[in-house]
Amino acid sequence: MNCNNCNARMSCGCQKRRASDGTACCSSCLAFYEKGLQDKKSVAPIATTVNKNVWGTDRYKANK
Repeated sequence: MNCNNCNARMSCGCQKRRASDGTACCSSCLAFYEKGLQDKKSVAPIATTVNKNVWGTDRYKANK
């Protein structure tokens, strides 16, 4: 199995680590990968959603 981050070969289970997003990484680059995830979270724009109340009392009225 290879590391998804640096593509290094992981020959035994002691080298395999699981990142917070579920990605398999090697023990030598896990901290770097986690730092990259934190940077992505802080830069990501805030998504706004419009609540159209699809399943509420107005579900049969035409949406404008």
